[in-house]
Amino acid sequence: MSGVETIGELAQRTGTSRRMLRHWEAQGLLTPAAVDPWTNQRRYSLAQAGRVRAIAGFRALGFGLDAIRDLINQGLSDARLVELLRHREAELADRIAEDSTALAHVRARLHSIERSRNTIMNTLTLSSLPAMELQGLTETVGDETEIPDAVTRLLIALNLDAAALTQDVVMTYDGTTDENAILVSAALHSTHRPAGTIALPAVDRAALVQLPERPINTADVWIALDAELEASGLRAIGPYRQTLHPGGATTLAVPVGEISDCS
Repeated sequence: MSGVETIGELAQRTGTSRRMLRHWEAQGLLTPAAVDPWTNQRRYSLAQAGRVRAIAGFRALGFGLDAIRDLINQGLSDARLVELLRHREAELADRIAEDSTALAHVRARLHSIERSRNTIMNTLTLSSLPAMELQGLTETVGDETEIPDAVTRLLIALNLDAAALTQDVVMTYDGTTDENAILVSAALHSTHRPAGTIALPAVDRAALVQLPERPINTADVWIALDAELEASGLRAIGPYRQTLHPGGATTLAVPVGEISDCS
């Protein structure tokens, strides 16, 4: 048959794989000009290279196979092409905006982590912690991912705005009493708000870190602190304490012990 070529020749001429051509055929996008009934070898007309390139072009623009099939099979008018391209343009613009926002958040968090690491290295000290009796509220969460929302709820319940504090607020995170839960507390040294008593025992040895501003993600700082402690042969052995100071500064504290004594 003159003017036809094999699937291999069509693939080579259009820069498309044989596997992709077979897939497009199975999806109803590309029908061979002829199929040998004995060998099942496919033959394509030379003109079908244009259809292959059109399909590949639409795929490169991100169109799905169903949309391409409908577009090509119904005839590609100028108006229809412009309509689809405009729609695709809007989708891509929205995605770029979302990705740009996500990228900004990722970069901000990376910057926060790096800054926290440097601060931990420069301000980490070991000291005792006095016993404290505070007034506050406690909530139980299932894991670390639920802590931020719990903190927000506790502060709201105490009528506190974390961005505009007028006194220290002590947050505690205790996962030592129940391996399947974390007790999150928010407490103040004095308050007229409805709250219960939260007692914090004295600690002989604790790691303290002073942060000049509240971190974007406190969990990142605790992870960095744990890593720094481990490098010094220490590990956290008790509830974590986070004191939120007016103006944004934050103090982190956690009881520690020697790794060799805790293993």
